[in-house]
Amino acid sequence: MKSNYRVAELLVRLMTGETLHQKEIQKKYGISLRTCQRDLADIREALTEYDAGDLVENQGTYRITRRSETLDYELVLATSNILLGVRALSVNESSDELDTALEFLRSGLSPTMQSKVRKQLKLPRGSYTPLSRPTPLLDRLREVSDSIANNQKLIFTYKASVQTGDKPLIHHAQPVVVFFEKYYFYVAMLSVEHHGYWLYRLDRIVKILEKVPGEKLDYATRFSLQDHRQQTYLLNTGSLTKIRFIYRNYVQTVLDYFPNARVVRKNKDGSLLIEAYVRIDGALLWLLSQGKELQVLSPPSLVQRMREELTAARNQYFKWVSVKLYWWRFLKSMFTSVNVLFLFTHKLN
Repeated sequence: MKSNYRVAELLVRLMTGETLHQKEIQKKYGISLRTCQRDLADIREALTEYDAGDLVENQGTYRITRRSETLDYELVLATSNILLGVRALSVNESSDELDTALEFLRSGLSPTMQSKVRKQLKLPRGSYTPLSRPTPLLDRLREVSDSIANNQKLIFTYKASVQTGDKPLIHHAQPVVVFFEKYYFYVAMLSVEHHGYWLYRLDRIVKILEKVPGEKLDYATRFSLQDHRQQTYLLNTGSLTKIRFIYRNYVQTVLDYFPNARVVRKNKDGSLLIEAYVRIDGALLWLLSQGKELQVLSPPSLVQRMREELTAARNQYFKWVSVKLYWWRFLKSMFTSVNVLFLFTHKLN
């Protein structure tokens, strides 16, 4: 075997993360110890020249430690933990997307670093909790992304969150962007059925029936993911409205949900007056979730909606308590009546 080919093969093996043993190299290639050391010296020199890593020797073994190995390890560890918190990837015998993704992230690391990552992720991986009905997403994610790149319109069946019958509805829409929020992947599409841009959950697209040529959409008027994320992370529905509210919890919570929010003033009691531009329907869900720690001040229409929603929620519990209280009083009065009757009868006897 020619020396240049042998050195190239050794370098490839090292670059793919393999640990080489000096005796194994001599035996496989039929070379002397001196030739083996010269080949490894050439590899070390090339790595140094191109700043590609260091050739580390340890008791007759050789492996490459990349200059960025620590950074690679940190990035893989961080990204892996994010994946484990996503909950959207399926975990089953037919489609284990989670482990496939984790293995892909680790594959670029050295065996030593791969082992470290596995140990660090043992507990998080063991406690992974997928969504109640996880759907294989990787193929669908690729398919929709390809359609965006090729300006294609999709004809597909879709299972909406609101039941409209046993069969999924057929939709006609051109995808614009795929993004992830909370536990789900979403696709913003120019929808025929909704007469404009609409957000579809990727996992609720049951089947893509057909792909047809779409149109080149005007960038200035197309769906803006940046605007969506500044207005609400929850639902991209409802009119864009300026709202004001009093908030008594940690201000960073508001700024995380509404990035364009600003603190108008701090009140004497420590509460904050906050102003933000939001999509009303999406924002309403979060505003309601804050309970007594938040009070909407404007616009009046939103104040009225908050009042109606909170009153309706209260009435559900008030009715239940009222019924329970009625029966308790009824049973108590019956018990009292029985006691009185018993005492009266006992006195007569």
